[in-house]
Amino acid sequence: MGTDRYAYQSRLRRVSPLPKLLLTAVALVVCLCCDSVAVGLATLAVMGVLVTALGGLPPRVFLRFLKVPLVFLVVGCLTIMVGSHPPDTPVLAAIPVGGRLWGVTAEGLLLGARIFCKALGAVGCMYFLALNTPVTDLNMALERLHVPRLMVELMELIYRFIFVLWETAANIRVAQQSRLGYVGLRRSLSSLGTLASMVFLRAWRKADRIYTALESRGYTGSLSTLTDAYRPGWGLLPLTALVTAGQLGIWLLERMAVA
Repeated sequence: MGTDRYAYQSRLRRVSPLPKLLLTAVALVVCLCCDSVAVGLATLAVMGVLVTALGGLPPRVFLRFLKVPLVFLVVGCLTIMVGSHPPDTPVLAAIPVGGRLWGVTAEGLLLGARIFCKALGAVGCMYFLALNTPVTDLNMALERLHVPRLMVELMELIYRFIFVLWETAANIRVAQQSRLGYVGLRRSLSSLGTLASMVFLRAWRKADRIYTALESRGYTGSLSTLTDAYRPGWGLLPLTALVTAGQLGIWLLERMAVA
C-alpha cells in the first residue's frame, strides 16, 4: 500500500539508504534556502527524472503521487496571493468590497509563486526518498545516524498502524454499503458518523491484541529487525554534488537576471 509498494519495486531498493537520505536532505535544504521559483521547479524536475531513470518507476507514478499535495498547495497559495488592500494600492486584479480592494498584487503573486514552487521542489525530494526506500530501511538508516531509538520505533509503529486504521475503516465501509448505508444524504451522514466512532475503537482493540502477541514473543520494549545486505551506493555521492551545484547555479543565474 502507498509508496512502500513502489519502493520495493525500485531498482534502488538494494542500495544503502544512507546515500539516498543524504541526496534527499541536501537537495531539500538547498531548495528551501534558495527561496526561488526556478530552483523549486528545477528540483522537482530533477527528482522526477531520478525516480524514473534510477528507480525505474514509470513517470505516471511520480505524477500521480504529486496530485495529492498539489491540491493543498494551490489552496494554500491562493490564500497568500489574495488579500485585502487599501483603495490606493496598485493591484493586478481586484474586486472592491466595503471600501477596500480584495485582489492580487505583484508582491503577493511573487510570494505565492515562490512558496508554491519551493514546496513542490521539497515534495519532489521527499518522493524520491519515499519511492525508492521502504520505511523499514529508512528506520535502519536513522538508527545508524544515532537518532533516539524510541523516536525511530514510534515512527515505525505509527506508520504500521496507519494501515490498521485503513483496513478497519475499509471493512466497516464495505459492511455499511452492503446494507445500503450510503443511500441518501441523511443515511450517508449517519453511516459516516458511525464509521468514525467505531474505527478507532476497533483499531485500539486490534492494537491491544498485537501488543499482547508481542509480549508473548518476548517483547522487551524494543523491536529487533534484521539488517539487510545493501549495495554501497557510492555513485549517489557525486550525483548529490551535481544536483546541489545545479541548484546553486540556477539560483545564481536567477539573481543575476533580476539584478
